[in-house]
Amino acid sequence: MSKAFSKIIVPVDGSDFSKKAAKKAILLAKGSRIDILAMLVVHFPLTECPETDHEKMAPFGIERLKKEGESVLKEIEDIGKNDGVVVKTKMVEGFPAQEIIKEARKNDLIIMGSKGISALNRIFLGGVAEKVIHHSKSTVMIVR
Repeated sequence: MSKAFSKIIVPVDGSDFSKKAAKKAILLAKGSRIDILAMLVVHFPLTECPETDHEKMAPFGIERLKKEGESVLKEIEDIGKNDGVVVKTKMVEGFPAQEIIKEARKNDLIIMGSKGISALNRIFLGGVAEKVIHHSKSTVMIVR
């Protein structure tokens, strides 16, 4: 793959769809000099309310979500390492689609799964891929 893109951004959430997207990104980056950024957005239902005490929100406290997120990012990093590809990782808090779009530049490629894990179970909300497709200035590849 020529250096048509500055970097590949792979939003991950631990779902099979996001793992397939990460593997596709690693395959495309293998042998090229394109950086991969595995990005996980911790979305908490009340993130928009600054007065919310996230630590008291059980059973899905923010620290638990972050620990799960670290595990997901480490897994993607290890998959890349096994294929000889360096995968950088980043975890942020916010609304997934907004944070993904904010991270991406025009010359980046976003590779993401068509669906994620529901917000009730983990980190991403449904419809993130659709929002990114419609609002990002970057090229977006959806992996089923």
